[in-house]
Amino acid sequence: MFSVHFSGSKAVLLRFKQEISPKINALVLSTEARIQKSIDANEIYGINELVSAYASLLIYFNPCILSLNTLLNFLESIKKDIKISDQKANLCIEIPLCYDEEFGLDLEFVCKHNNLSKEELIHLHTKPYYLVFMLGFMAGFPYLGGLDERLFTPRLSSPRTKIEAGSVGIADKQTGVYPISSPGGWQIIARTPLEFFNKDDEENPTLLQAGMFLKFKAISKDEFYDIKEQVVKKVYQKEIYEYKNH
Repeated sequence: MFSVHFSGSKAVLLRFKQEISPKINALVLSTEARIQKSIDANEIYGINELVSAYASLLIYFNPCILSLNTLLNFLESIKKDIKISDQKANLCIEIPLCYDEEFGLDLEFVCKHNNLSKEELIHLHTKPYYLVFMLGFMAGFPYLGGLDERLFTPRLSSPRTKIEAGSVGIADKQTGVYPISSPGGWQIIARTPLEFFNKDDEENPTLLQAGMFLKFKAISKDEFYDIKEQVVKKVYQKEIYEYKNH
């Protein structure tokens, strides 16, 4: 199921089959959920943080509270209990995107590179239910699975010094959303008015979590600014529902 590797004196890395797939990622998240369940039930003490990735799970622990042997024995004991059903029900959040040229800085290039019209690009980009494999690179940045191969586009040859928060781009076989303004080398095709990271929200600073699904929805420029205003006033109602079609 997974192998255990040491990562310094205060962490161990659980490595699963090294491939990017929904099945492997679901197993990673189910393992994380199983460990978190034991933490919440006070069955184990000294685990400080769990960090999931595509096909691995990093466990930070306090060696003054939890010995390495105790942790290893615990991990061995829970293997038989881990089932993908341990994971929480998959939720899907709808993300409004405006593909206007003002926001889609590289929209024309991506269309030309893939021999697509703007309408075809929008259709292909908004059709999938994207799985959030992990958050990384920066706080709240989602690594999504499910991009149509007809949209695959190489990164910029020279990264920009600033990408606006909410910008949505494509880099090789992936699409993603910049949660904050930052440098970046992805091909930018749209922007969302939603906040993907809020440093002032201590309980839920990121909009997404690993294991969720995301569905893009095309909106007009007027709708973008209307939703943006609602977000600023904190009255926007996010569209979140259970995803049952996978």
